[in-house]
Amino acid sequence: MNKKILILLIIITTIFSISAGAYYKDENPTLEILKVRDAERYIREARQSFNKANNKFEFLYQAELKINFSRLQELYQQLIRSYQNGDQTSLNKLTIEIKKLAQKIDLMCLESKQIQLRGLWLDHGTFARTKGRAGLAKLLDQAVKANLNTIFAEIYYKGKTVIPSNQLFQQDSIFADWTEDPLQVLLEEAARRNLEVHGWVWVFNENTVGKPGVILNQHPDWANKSKQGKIITYHNSSWLSPARPEVRKYLQQRYLYLVKNYQLAGINFDYIRYPEEYQASFGYDQVSRELFQAKYGLDPLTIKASSPEADLWNKFRENLVTQMVKESSQLLKKADPELLLSADVIPGRQEARYRVLQDWSYWLEKDYLDFVLPMTYTENLFSELENWLLSDRKAVKKPLYPGISVFKLSQSELIQQINEINQLNPNGFSLFAAAHLTADDYFNLGQGILRKKAIIPFRQPAKSLKVLQELILKRINLLKSQQEINNQTAIALRGYLNQILKTKEQSLTLAGFIDQQDLKLSQQANLVLAKDFAYLADIIKLY
Repeated sequence: MNKKILILLIIITTIFSISAGAYYKDENPTLEILKVRDAERYIREARQSFNKANNKFEFLYQAELKINFSRLQELYQQLIRSYQNGDQTSLNKLTIEIKKLAQKIDLMCLESKQIQLRGLWLDHGTFARTKGRAGLAKLLDQAVKANLNTIFAEIYYKGKTVIPSNQLFQQDSIFADWTEDPLQVLLEEAARRNLEVHGWVWVFNENTVGKPGVILNQHPDWANKSKQGKIITYHNSSWLSPARPEVRKYLQQRYLYLVKNYQLAGINFDYIRYPEEYQASFGYDQVSRELFQAKYGLDPLTIKASSPEADLWNKFRENLVTQMVKESSQLLKKADPELLLSADVIPGRQEARYRVLQDWSYWLEKDYLDFVLPMTYTENLFSELENWLLSDRKAVKKPLYPGISVFKLSQSELIQQINEINQLNPNGFSLFAAAHLTADDYFNLGQGILRKKAIIPFRQPAKSLKVLQELILKRINLLKSQQEINNQTAIALRGYLNQILKTKEQSLTLAGFIDQQDLKLSQQANLVLAKDFAYLADIIKLY
């Protein structure tokens, strides 16, 4: 067994031989006894986190863990003395200290992925509330401490923008007190911190307060309508019609201006779809109906649900959205061939088409987009995430970076969900949104699951492969030191890894290689290495 781990286990065993003492067994517990029990529970949970990570052969922060477990032992001994002496003040203080340290250990027992996009959607409200360069710098410093590396900044929304007003744009009044161009300040401050900035822009959603916004007040005939002629959805949103060339041109002019005048790494399209209504029940504006009738000789208002004509109508509207994606991609890529285009999409390829007529897997296939961010906003940790991600990842040959709904999750649930996504999709994720992240959230992410800085894989593919090679070699050595694999197996696995890196393909799966070579691995070693090699295969395939 590795000597460092052995020392940690001895420390932990010592702590828990103490904590199993008589103090825990009082049949009529006092407040003091309950404090001791709380402290013992915190220590027990820290031990369980360590054991769980150790059993997975994860890379732990051994030196710091050793110090922290030793400190935990000292605090516990002081706690017992305070209990024996009836020192209530000291008892309370020590319980709090034990809790904080145990939680820190818990965070340190999460392995940090080193090759991934770590995004943060910076909503316009949070952006504006920074009030200028100094406040924005402070916010970005928090993102850096959390080891995030990509900002999706909301810069055009509801017909308004963060930049100063001009012939194309109306600046949102919440930025009126800024003395500098907010977007230019963001780009400058982000560059100083090596943060990548993508412009998050709205597409067909026009307002979200139950009435038309800036664009529809100027152009009421541009509204998307329901079958009943309504322009407000049950989500209180108003939308623009994808069928109108003037709508597409209006939006594209503004995206093009942003790309030409600011050093953005990418444009992130939001609401590039129909409203989220049953079977996309919007799309019945006059121009949409006329175009469909000219092509198929049918008025959409006469089409019955679940009929063959309904399938034609759905595909027709789906194609209108795809046309916007295609046109925008060609226009923006011509202006800046290095620009990365992405979209925030409904998770599940087929579900997105069914619910909002958004065929995003086709957009990726045709290279209209470079990646997508499925909005996997759920509190259901396992089944929904797994169902959404695994199916899509098998079918799509470009990156997916799942969105995590910070607003739905507690601090511990947020970390759990990142950890789960790391198992399913280790190459990246994005947090929605800055408005919902606290200073404690940033701190805990940077202390734990995002403790190590990550390379954005599409920016440095060669370096990404090198880092993963080193990671897998280190894992093989760890497994060998723990006697989970023998020397012959370790040599064979190193050769297999080198062959993959040389050819840039995994022609034989790890399981196939193990069977072919008749290698001896424990079940746990097999599981751990399978994840590492799957991670490597993703980076090779996607980048």
